[in-house]
Formats: sequence, structure tokens, C-alpha cells
Amino acid sequence: MFLKKTAKTLSASAILSAERLLRSQSISSQPDSILILEYLLPLGCCVHLTPVYEAIKRARPGVTLTVATRGLGFALLRHHPCIDHLIDTPDPLTDTYVAARALRSALAQLNLRPDCILTGASDQRTRIALLALLTGSGWRGGFTLAPQLYHRPVQYQRNQSLIDNNLQLAALAGASPQHIEPRVFFSQANAATAQSLIDSANPEGRPLIVFVTQNSGGQSTGWHIDRFVEVLRHAHDALGCAIVYAGTATDAGAIERIRTAAGGIGTSLAGRTSVTELAALLALSDAAVSIDTGTMHIGRAVGLPMAVIGPSWQRPIEWLPLELPNVRILRGPDRPDVPPGYRLDEVHAADVIAALENLLTAYPANPSGRAARIAASTSTIDHRLEI
Repeated sequence: MFLKKTAKTLSASAILSAERLLRSQSISSQPDSILILEYLLPLGCCVHLTPVYEAIKRARPGVTLTVATRGLGFALLRHHPCIDHLIDTPDPLTDTYVAARALRSALAQLNLRPDCILTGASDQRTRIALLALLTGSGWRGGFTLAPQLYHRPVQYQRNQSLIDNNLQLAALAGASPQHIEPRVFFSQANAATAQSLIDSANPEGRPLIVFVTQNSGGQSTGWHIDRFVEVLRHAHDALGCAIVYAGTATDAGAIERIRTAAGGIGTSLAGRTSVTELAALLALSDAAVSIDTGTMHIGRAVGLPMAVIGPSWQRPIEWLPLELPNVRILRGPDRPDVPPGYRLDEVHAADVIAALENLLTAYPANPSGRAARIAASTSTIDHRLEI
């Protein structure tokens, strides 16, 4: 093991030595052209990197900021106004060299030569470090499992949130690492599509609550169906709210089981929105009840009041929207394990009902609140037009 690790270190040292001979390397604390690589694509990872873009542009509006990503990452960032260029490439985790060729080609077409290449806390993969090495002449910084390939590697701080860890990249780019909330932007067309879905699901114009009942399947963050049903019935019957369910097409069956168990309350919109249409839908709603999953992070990014049911086995500081006045977080005491069959057992329906009632008292449903959220997140930028 020691010899293998030593060989890797020597190999990386040889690469860097050759690079210094072939390239003129200047590590500037005020780079004028920045490339950020973003390829780990759970929605939460993408959303929690967006403060970096805003921090850099706030401090240095003249900098050219380029993001290279793929698939869902491109869709989420398609209308982001703080990004100058958005590049869609093949997945470097599948074929690093194919992705590098595509990225180099796109940069050349845009006449871009980044001064630095940065990677966030979710992209600590050796293949992504190799993509950075193969892409251009700029210095490399950020989070990585191969620090020997980076000129300015940074360390993950476990006492900080994922957002605040990512904001260390802003410091590398000459901007303040002070906390900024994530933002997700959508187009006017996205907002019109979302409004059409809402008008169909809620023709009476009642206060609208979005229920997010399904996770991505990768973690134990699901809740009991009978507890969802109790909250749904109270929101609909006692509070007079209309209900929609958000999710992907693969969530449709599970959502329908909950909706049926609740006596047919609400309308499922699973699989009927793009990711930016989903953001607009959340901005146009009045509140959400959500487990800890990707849609919750988008709700946070558009400022939607939410009651969030979080897992007790995960450190809350890393992912959850702590200390936000428009969010109520419900979770049990910290625990180190995930017991078999765990379904957020510590959180009861009465807890969520009380949180939802408190939330709607503090943030009552009204057109001005929805209009403010829409105004804050509507963008005229469309990076798809650049391709």
C-alpha cells in the first residue's frame, strides 16, 4: 500500500514538473477568467454551489465566469444570470478524455482561456481533477482527492455547511466567502407553464401547499404514509388549502399511493415539470411540506416557506436550511446510525401540523409573497441559446 501510494505521488509530481516546463503558470489571487467544474449532480449538490457564482460576481462583476457541467446541472443552471458561459459536456466520470476533448473544444469556440479551474466540495473525484489537468493552462484550486494535482487545494471543514465550504472557492477567486443563500433562476416561459399547472390544480385559488413525499432513493429520508395522510387531511380539510405533489416521473406511483390513501386529496404533478419549471412552481406556491431531498433545496433557493422533515442520522449543519426564518425543521435527536426500516420515526404528524400552522400564520398566503418570489428568481438569460 505504501509503495502504491508513493508511486501515485511520484507520478503526480512528475506530471506537475512536466507541466511547469511546458506551461507558464501564474497563480493570481484575482483571476479574470474562471472555470468551475460541476459534475456530481444530485440536485442538492448543484443548488449548494450556486452561492459561489453570486459571491464571485458581486465582488468582481467584470470577471468571466464559466461553468462546465452535464445533463441536470445544465438544466438547473440554464437561466443563471451570474454565469457568463455554461458548457454541457459528456460525463468525465465515464470517459475523462472524451469529456476533456469536448470541454477544450467548447472553450476554444468561445475564445476562452481560463486563468484558473475550480472544483466544489461535491466534486472531489480524481477523474474530475484529471479533467481539470487536461483542460487548460490555468492553475487548479478547490476540493479534491488528488491534492498533489492542485496548486491551491482546500480542505473540507466539518463544522461548516456544504454551502459555506463551497464558498471557500470564492476566496480563491478574490471574493468574500461570507454566507450567501443559494439561488435558482427560471424563465418567464417556465413561470407561465407553472402558473398553468397551478390554475388547473387549484381553480378556486386557495392557499397552495406543495407536498414533497419522495426522495431520490439513495438515502433513508422517507416518512410514514399514514403520517403524510394525517397532515394532508388537516391541510385540506381544516386549513382549506389546495394540495399539489411534486416529484419525478419515477415518483408518480408512490405519490399516487399516498394521494389515494388520503382520499384523493390533491393533484400529482410528478414528471410534469422541468427542473426550472419546478422552481417556478415552488415560487408560485404558498408553502411546502417536504422531506430532505432535492426539491426541498430548490424550495429554499426560491424562498418558499417550508416545513422540512429531516433525518436524525445526518449532521443537520451540512444540508439543512438552519436558522432561516421561513423554514421549520423537524427532526429527532442526533443519532449515529440508520436503524432497519427507518422512516423518520421521531417526527409525528402532530409536529408537522403544528409547524405548518405556525408557518402559515407567520407567512400567510397572499399574491404579493408569490409575486416577490417570482420577481426575485425570473431571469432573461438562456444559456441554451449559446450552444
